[in-house]
Amino acid sequence: MNFQDSPRPTPSTAPSAAFSAARNGGARRSVNEFRSEDEYLVTHYVDRGETGTRLDAFLKSRYRKRSREAIKRAIDSGAITVSRNQSPHLTAGKLKPSFQLIEGDEVLVLSERKPEPEVCFDYRVIHEDDAILVIDKPSNLPVHPAGRYFFNTLLVHLRTQGHRNPLKAEREFFLVHRIDKETSGILVLAKNREVANHLTRQFAERSTEKTYLAIARGETPAEFTLDLAMRKSTTSIIDVKMAIAPESDGGQSALTRFKRLSVHPTRHGIFSLVECYPKTGRQHQIRLHLEAAGHPIVGDKLYGMPEEEAVGFYERRHLSPEAQARLILPRHALHAAGISFIHPATNLPARFTSPLPQDLHDFLQDVTA
Repeated sequence: MNFQDSPRPTPSTAPSAAFSAARNGGARRSVNEFRSEDEYLVTHYVDRGETGTRLDAFLKSRYRKRSREAIKRAIDSGAITVSRNQSPHLTAGKLKPSFQLIEGDEVLVLSERKPEPEVCFDYRVIHEDDAILVIDKPSNLPVHPAGRYFFNTLLVHLRTQGHRNPLKAEREFFLVHRIDKETSGILVLAKNREVANHLTRQFAERSTEKTYLAIARGETPAEFTLDLAMRKSTTSIIDVKMAIAPESDGGQSALTRFKRLSVHPTRHGIFSLVECYPKTGRQHQIRLHLEAAGHPIVGDKLYGMPEEEAVGFYERRHLSPEAQARLILPRHALHAAGISFIHPATNLPARFTSPLPQDLHDFLQDVTA
């Protein structure tokens, strides 16, 4: 049964982190287990507040983009089973969509691999020790399973066939912060739960320091700071879009400091290379703040072009030639250039950096003839 539609990841964790949390008795939502190169089993755990929920409604809450009819077909096909205290009659018997779940049930979804968009696995390991793995991620590489991507993601690749894993034995990596698929640069992964908790706490307490490089349209001020709260947009039909909103209206505080490094007159217009220092870690914070300042990031499909054109991209259609020409770059020009934190094992300051990647460097050198 082809039921690949990546479930919502556990907040602040990757599937591998959820896997270890489940084994260690922590908060549990889902676990991914690879059965073969082309088949995987996702186990979803039923929480106390979900007791009495119908099986089809439970799955709909995990797979938002799946229709109820598709979920019903998957249940009828036997691709979905329920284990209750290891009771064999549930895993062997035929389930109905109306089956009522109770706390502790395990809902197992067996899926087959299906074609996914090509990605770039050309990442570079900057540092590795017994506690952490630091990677310089290229653009066009999703970090964790979501949407159309499952196997073609950094975490799954690392777990099954990636860095120093010639036997393709599953390894655990814990995601402690995230960067978007199109964003390049530094990504820190933890190798065990204790290290993950230590780093996650630093991010939550805002004791880490992150530096980004962005190419913004126009000539920005030399230095400026934006303190603009934000939340998920209530007017956009694109479900991942964020919007500026006061805290009195549900917005979360978001503060970013910007410093212009240089101005570049190119054949496409004038652009600024800007250093960005986010003091909070909201989704799309830098992208939204630069748009609010009137200097959207080059190549940003969500915050740098009219929504009616962005909808076409997010509905998986090709952008029009006019839209592609306005974007100029095939990806948004944002790069995670540096990160500082206290190393969980040594308790000493650690800093890792990544230079501006070649595609963004070349763009800035494309000067007017």
